[in-house]
Amino acid sequence: MRQFFSWRIWAAFVALIGIAFALKTILPATGNSDAVVSGASERTIDFMAPVFQLLASTDFSVADGVVHGSADAVIDGNRTMHIVDGTIGSNSCTNITDVSACVVFADLLGEAVVWFALVPAEAGSKVTVPPVESLLGNGLVRLSNGWIVRTAASVDYNCPQETGSLSEFVSKFGPKSTTTIDVAKQRVTAVQCSPEVTASN
Repeated sequence: MRQFFSWRIWAAFVALIGIAFALKTILPATGNSDAVVSGASERTIDFMAPVFQLLASTDFSVADGVVHGSADAVIDGNRTMHIVDGTIGSNSCTNITDVSACVVFADLLGEAVVWFALVPAEAGSKVTVPPVESLLGNGLVRLSNGWIVRTAASVDYNCPQETGSLSEFVSKFGPKSTTTIDVAKQRVTAVQCSPEVTASN
C-alpha cells in the first residue's frame, strides 16, 4: 500500500500537536492571572439615575454578582434600562418593587448594560457611597469599591478638622470616610470623615 506521508512529516505533525497542547496548558493560566490583577472590579460609572419603578421578572435576583431573570428599570417616560439575564451587577436596594426606592449606577457599552448597581435612594437625590481611594485627575476619582466617578468643581468637606483639598482629606481620613454623590448633578459633591474624628484628635 502506498505510504500517505513520509515518517519525517509524521514526526513534524506530532511535534506541532505537542507544542499546541503545551501552549493551551500554559497560556490560559497566564491570561487568567492578568485578568484578576487588571480587572479588580474597577467600574467607570457612565450612567446614574433614580429608578422610578423596577419591573422585574418573577425569577429576578442578583446572586454572586450575576443577574438571574431580567428587569426593566424605568427611569422616566422616555428612558428604560434593560437588565438581561447574565448581566454582572449588584443590588443593595431591598425595596426594589417600591416606586422611587432605588438609584441605579451603570457601566454602559453604547446602550447595553455591561455592569450595574442598585442602591437605596436617599433624600434630596443623594447617595452615600464608600470613601474616595485615589484621585485620577481630570475631575475623576476612584472609590474604594472600584467605582470611577466625577467630582463637582467644589466638594464639601464635612469634618471637625479642616482640610484644604480633596487630596489632603483622602490622605488624612480616606479609609474611614464616606462619599456623597448628588445623582441630579452626576457628581461627587461631599465627603464625610468618620464620626470618631473630633476637632482635637
